[in-house]
Amino acid sequence: MRTTLLIPPLLTLAFGAGPALGQDVVPPAPVLKPGTSHERVVADISTREVAIQSNFSGVEILIFGSIDFSDARMPTQGKYDVIALVRGPTDPITIRRKKRVGGIWVNGPSATYPDAPSFYAVLSSRPVRAIASNETLKELDIGLSELNFGRETAGSPQEQSFESALIRLMEERNLYTEDDSGVVFIGRSLFRATVALPANVPTGRYRVEVYLFRDGTLASKTKGSLEVNKAGMEATIYNLALHQPFLYGILGIAIAVLAGLMGWFAFRKD
Repeated sequence: MRTTLLIPPLLTLAFGAGPALGQDVVPPAPVLKPGTSHERVVADISTREVAIQSNFSGVEILIFGSIDFSDARMPTQGKYDVIALVRGPTDPITIRRKKRVGGIWVNGPSATYPDAPSFYAVLSSRPVRAIASNETLKELDIGLSELNFGRETAGSPQEQSFESALIRLMEERNLYTEDDSGVVFIGRSLFRATVALPANVPTGRYRVEVYLFRDGTLASKTKGSLEVNKAGMEATIYNLALHQPFLYGILGIAIAVLAGLMGWFAFRKD
């Protein structure tokens, strides 16, 4: 992703523009030349690992941070904007359009997106299109409308309809979200954001990226990671099915036979 004063005469400053007694004096903002800002965004997340067990119903992750070397005099100046991005591991996703043939619904045209993120959440201090240009957002892959799924649409209406359908379906599953007020400033330079991971969140390594914009220009960025893994008996069954499918099948058959025998002994009539 990517990131101007005349000094009044001394007499005017001393007598014409002096503050009334009892009022706080707001220090003047420093004069900065373009490209010489020194702001740095520092951020972290509340947890580095999420364990999914049988009772997992979702979890909220807190992203918090601050702007170092900020020259904002008041939190209401609106000079800085922050965008927080959480992206899950990429997986190929196929979208199919249903069509009716002879009174029966069958699979019609399809599109496969090889690099679709399995989870995507973008939170910002205000609408992302008001923070940066479309070119910057596209280059940084920020926003649902600027997501790169690894497939060139070339402006095709059919391809764009497939992308829209993919985004809509992922939003319905709470796996894609975009919150224009998800980042909240606390004071002059502190901020926080909360990301909800639903119960159906995919496992894997998640990228957490935080971007600082000043006056529409990318000033700083930082990134981290988050691990979402299965734990307990669920992890054992998952790993067995994934890495030992033959053994998993044999155990499944054995459990079914054992359950059948137990039922026969329990309900048999002598």
